[in-house]
Amino acid sequence: GNGAGAVIISPDKKQYPVSTKLQFGCTNNTAEYEACILGLETALELNVKKIDVYGDSMLIICQVKGEWQTKKES
Repeated sequence: GNGAGAVIISPDKKQYPVSTKLQFGCTNNTAEYEACILGLETALELNVKKIDVYGDSMLIICQVKGEWQTKKES
C-alpha cells in the first residue's frame, strides 16, 4: 500500500511525526501532496502560527509557497 508522512519540528526541536495509510493507489507525486497536506493539517491542529515547509519535491514545495509559475505566467 501507499502511505504519507510528515514531521512537525517545534522551535525547541520537539518532533511531532504523523503518518497515514492511503486508501487508494497513487503516484509518488500524489503521495508527496498527501504528505504535505497531512503536515499542514497537523500544524493547524497544533495552532502553529508560522511554518517553514521543506520536502524533497520542489514542485510541491513551490506550489505550496505560491512560487510555481508556468512559462506563460513568467
